[in-house]
Amino acid sequence: MLWLCLHFPKLPLEALIPKPSFGDANLRVVIEASRVVTCDDEVEALGVTTGLKQSTVSGLLSGHPLQLLSRDREKEYQALKRLRQWAYSITPTLSLWRDDCLQLEISRCLLVHGGLEALLKKIAIEFDQRGFSVFAGVGPSRESAWLMSQFNRASVASIADQGLPLESQLSPIPLSYLDEFPKDTAALAKAGIRTFKELLTLPSTSVKQRCSHEFSSWIDRLLCRVEVALEDFQPDPEYNDIAWLGYGSKNNQELIPAMEALLEKLSLFLRHTQLETPQLRWVFIPTQGQHTALDIRSSECHNNPKRWLEQSQLKLDQMTFEDLIEGIQLEACELAPAQHRTQDLFLESKHQEPLSQLIDRLRSRLGFQSVTHIYERAEHLPEFCSYADPNQLTTEADDASTRNRPFWLLTAPQPISQRGNQLYWMDALDIVKGPERLEDYWWSQPTSRDYYIAKTGSGQPVWIFQDRHSRCWFLHGLFD
Repeated sequence: MLWLCLHFPKLPLEALIPKPSFGDANLRVVIEASRVVTCDDEVEALGVTTGLKQSTVSGLLSGHPLQLLSRDREKEYQALKRLRQWAYSITPTLSLWRDDCLQLEISRCLLVHGGLEALLKKIAIEFDQRGFSVFAGVGPSRESAWLMSQFNRASVASIADQGLPLESQLSPIPLSYLDEFPKDTAALAKAGIRTFKELLTLPSTSVKQRCSHEFSSWIDRLLCRVEVALEDFQPDPEYNDIAWLGYGSKNNQELIPAMEALLEKLSLFLRHTQLETPQLRWVFIPTQGQHTALDIRSSECHNNPKRWLEQSQLKLDQMTFEDLIEGIQLEACELAPAQHRTQDLFLESKHQEPLSQLIDRLRSRLGFQSVTHIYERAEHLPEFCSYADPNQLTTEADDASTRNRPFWLLTAPQPISQRGNQLYWMDALDIVKGPERLEDYWWSQPTSRDYYIAKTGSGQPVWIFQDRHSRCWFLHGLFD
């Protein structure tokens, strides 16, 4: 196995200030329990380190535009969850580690990504766009990869395969890095064992006698002496991602490239999870002021970034922004299992636009409620057999029993005059087919009708019926 550990040393700060700062002179420090957790690079250059008291920081940075931020662990966790969601496009075997790391098992996916070097370059570009500081380490176990990321503090792009045995790579690392085992490392330090080189010279039985069971188990996992069974990560049935422009803009066309990039990432995520969605939400983040949301709905579940982008552009063209937009967030919460659709064997439909895509375009231009579907309902009387609903997404197959009925019905049946045995509607009617008897509502207001197909003198087919209770005739529909 080969594990890649991604360590985010400034996650407490970057989770609170997710957008990259351009031309911002403020110096930021994250505080928890009146002590420094992390800070900007500029603040570190002025002598501020992790663990300093808040009062000491205020004294060191007096005269500077200082911004003290309270740590928010929930925002850190949500940021890590978004990164884990993105990392699922690389490998299904991944997990959160401690409070600021992401572990990826990459040995089984290197061929897909073109090797370790190509994969690391891809990851480095991704985090540079997202504005996260990250150190990385590679090792045969999660523990070793984490230690490498802590000790070497190498960027993702600068990781190189040293070709050395694991013990040789671990040798110079101080045991003080194992801060979750302070009693064990203190006991070993008293015995003169302060680095992994000195620890690894001891027999494993001696380590188990000197140290706790948890420490010994951790060392066994570090050195791959025991195998740990891991389940593949199962992503949540929702998606959330964000992109920062790096500048503020009111020009809608300048937002399109960032939206297109977000949709491509969403499409990749949905393909890997075999999911689809009927709805997206865009959230446009201004430099100041309220966020603006834009909901995009489709007439069917799908995973086609081009269709989503086309719909989004049509809606975006109708919007104006009062403030400069500097970030775009994409949300998809109604995810459903992908439906495997049959494809045309001879590709005759390749050059034909699907009906659902046309409906989506019309709704984007005219409004969602302006385009509706007509559906069948299990009723006997024709006026109750159909209904229109813009919210349903699927159409039902035509029933063979309705082929002798007109598609369009009158709003209300119109009386037909009768002179002797001859029926008249505009002119004389000749019955050509029927009757078809329909009865219903016997429990409340009994209805009984005999329906016929008739033709006018000009050849227009019409649908008429006789009410069996009143013996009156009515026109109910017109055929095409």
